[in-house]
Amino acid sequence: MIEFTEQEILQDALIAEKYMIHMYCQFGLECSNECLRKLFNEHHALAMEHNLKIFNIMHEKGFYPTTPAPVKDVKQGIKMHTQMQTELEEKLNK
Repeated sequence: MIEFTEQEILQDALIAEKYMIHMYCQFGLECSNECLRKLFNEHHALAMEHNLKIFNIMHEKGFYPTTPAPVKDVKQGIKMHTQMQTELEEKLNK
């Protein structure tokens, strides 16, 4: 019998949640039935919550180390995203 470590189990769960997030997003984008689209979006949101919980557990246990981004890079990312959002809204309102 193969026994898996806690880290391997959590990594597998995280990979599964990432896959489900991707699939629910894809299904929701391609769904023409409003009720079904709403259901896919709800499942997508739930999978995102599960993903964050698993990530937090892994991070706390040292299984998923991260490096904080420099403040400059975070501000640049926010600025770029805000600009893209503004441009998209302007195009949609034309």
